[in-house]
Amino acid sequence: MRSNLTVFFIILLSVFSVLPQLACADEPTGKSFVLWAGSGSAETCLTAECHATLGRAKYVHAPVAEGDCLVCHGTTDQPHPGAGSIVLVEEEPGLCLQCHENPAAGMAYPHSAVVEGCTGCHNPHQGGLPKLVVQSGGQLCLVCHEDVDDGKYVHGPVRAINCKMCHGIHGGDNLAMLNQHGNGNCLGCHSGIQDIMDNAVSQHEPVVNGFCWDCHTPHASEYKPFLQEYYPEEFYTSYQKENFGLCFSCHDESAFTYELTSEATAFRNHNDNLHYLHVNRQSKGRVCKACHGVHGAPQDKLLLAKVKSFGRWAIPLTWVSDGGRATCYVGCHQPKTYSRNSSVPN
Repeated sequence: MRSNLTVFFIILLSVFSVLPQLACADEPTGKSFVLWAGSGSAETCLTAECHATLGRAKYVHAPVAEGDCLVCHGTTDQPHPGAGSIVLVEEEPGLCLQCHENPAAGMAYPHSAVVEGCTGCHNPHQGGLPKLVVQSGGQLCLVCHEDVDDGKYVHGPVRAINCKMCHGIHGGDNLAMLNQHGNGNCLGCHSGIQDIMDNAVSQHEPVVNGFCWDCHTPHASEYKPFLQEYYPEEFYTSYQKENFGLCFSCHDESAFTYELTSEATAFRNHNDNLHYLHVNRQSKGRVCKACHGVHGAPQDKLLLAKVKSFGRWAIPLTWVSDGGRATCYVGCHQPKTYSRNSSVPN
């Protein structure tokens, strides 16, 4: 009887001596506790000597959590550990799409990161953030798009690192993965521009076409308000090509360089170029917005009804045309009439 009890206690002590090795998470010779109950591949991959930290993060990829390493990895005839001894069973993104649905499926503009491989944004094993992303929020975008905020003036969503405010994450049906088509993406925030457009008799062509970025940079710029090129904020400026770089990126500068012309501009009194008269001066040359609305205006030719950038005075402006002749009634000079067909004395 005493012999049987002795054998029983020996067996019991043996069991208790093994249990710490089975359950340990920190012992230098044990398996990962999370993965111990997984498949056979975990028993050889996730030892304290090899890949000991896998499965211990806050968020763990399901195959790792289950210890199913061979779901994604395969072995070769090369000795392991060693170069070329472990391979992926399929290249990205095909490997990921064996389990995950393609997040960019059917999208006209998939994110290049999805096409090239998911692990540019997601850790394939584990991580400290949901969805196993390698950085949080917009910081993830800056891993690749590091120069997006290069400029003196930075657009609000970029400054807040809130890229998804304008862009889809995995792709989209609009150019540049924008959430909405064309200027719809911009007007959701810039409602004042929408009001101008809704009440305009004439609209600037980039606005009509929905391409705000023809004039504005969407992320950052050296020029206010996020302009592609320099444009003077003042009412007056000296005439130099670089002072009108933004406008001349579309409009022909010859309309402002010839004092006499029969074709460079329609704003002329016979051959006297009235654009030249107003703009081409060494001092106190008028900038374009002295007469024109940059997005839209309540008169034809993008002509403003009130010019608000001349101090505190909103200069009234009325333009009347009968087809052959036109007259400008404006607060800064007496009414002036002009005709392209014959010179009108004023």
